Amino acid sequence: MMQHDAPATTYLVYRHFYDPKTQQLMLGGIENYLLQLARLLQSEGQRCVVVQTADHDFSACFQGIEVMGVHCGAYRGNRKKLALFQFISSNYNDETDSIIFGTDSYYVKNHYRRSIAIQHGVSWDKPASNSVFGFIKSLLNHQKYLNYIRDCRNLVCVDHNFVNWYRTYRHFPAKTLVRVIMNFSAGAISQQQLELKWQQPLAAPRLLIARRFVDYRGIQLAIAVVQKLLLKYPKLQVTFAGEGPMEGEIQAAFAGHPQVQICRYGPDEALHIHYQHDLVLLPSIGSEGSSLSLAEAMAAGCAIVSTNVGGLSNMIIDQFNGQIVMPDADILAAQLDYCLQHPEDAKRMAFQAHATAVRSLSLSRWQQDWRQYFMQLGFDLRRVA
Repeated sequence: MMQHDAPATTYLVYRHFYDPKTQQLMLGGIENYLLQLARLLQSEGQRCVVVQTADHDFSACFQGIEVMGVHCGAYRGNRKKLALFQFISSNYNDETDSIIFGTDSYYVKNHYRRSIAIQHGVSWDKPASNSVFGFIKSLLNHQKYLNYIRDCRNLVCVDHNFVNWYRTYRHFPAKTLVRVIMNFSAGAISQQQLELKWQQPLAAPRLLIARRFVDYRGIQLAIAVVQKLLLKYPKLQVTFAGEGPMEGEIQAAFAGHPQVQICRYGPDEALHIHYQHDLVLLPSIGSEGSSLSLAEAMAAGCAIVSTNVGGLSNMIIDQFNGQIVMPDADILAAQLDYCLQHPEDAKRMAFQAHATAVRSLSLSRWQQDWRQYFMQLGFDLRRVA
């Protein structure tokens, strides 16, 4: 393979990856996904530059990753992503460089040889009104998301749910290279830790809801479920882990309930906080790809009850490695009640969830899938020791 004096550059395009004020990564599943992708590219000898929108032009370095902020002023919609693309085009070398659009909504039609868009799951399935206006709005949303990748030749999706949705409207063009690369957990507990965790199944049960506190993550559902369970299991320990605008509603609902706590955690603490809990509830009502939170819960050996939204259904086989049901408070509470009443069944599903994470949802598997995709597209990969 031809060697170059300087490493090839891959540009990662995203709306808001890094906050120059706090000098920290923005908190979210997509940001974490792109961070791991940047690290992988660097380990393969690529120079990786994240290009994002900003209130003013800036250049920064986050954990060895270059971040370029492009001043977009009062730009809205397509003008923002065009500004980022034009910034990259002024420096782009099609012989050596590559461009990855961090979300399909930021894809710009181009003729570069190594151009990829990442689709992070159906986000337009949030509950809406059944009015004529709601129906028309839904149709327009479908058309918008179909058009995002109309001209995209290389597409990575994080779940099969989007691929199947797309097929109900259009066929993928014959020359489009589509690959599903599921999300991952960066680590997993050992088999010994798993066995120790479930040595006395649910003797002192602990339930975790690790979510961003927003409506489409099912926080209102989770509140109702926990309220039902506490009536029957007053000693059940419950943790809401995350942050967001609905934190006040959680606090109000459980004021005077010392067995319910709220905490925040960083990306590097995810496995640890899941390991401290036996049961996990994922109550999302919309906008889910293959879930980072679900992968982490599996990797920590938790018994999981999840709604059947988006990519969650690609990860759970009902009654095998978890329970997956309709987003309904009574049904979710009943499934958690089943676990509490049948701790050996909960243990069996937790062990299968852990095996699923280790074999199918590991970071090493994710990295290998991406390496294979890069090689198909002719990336100049030169592994850095």
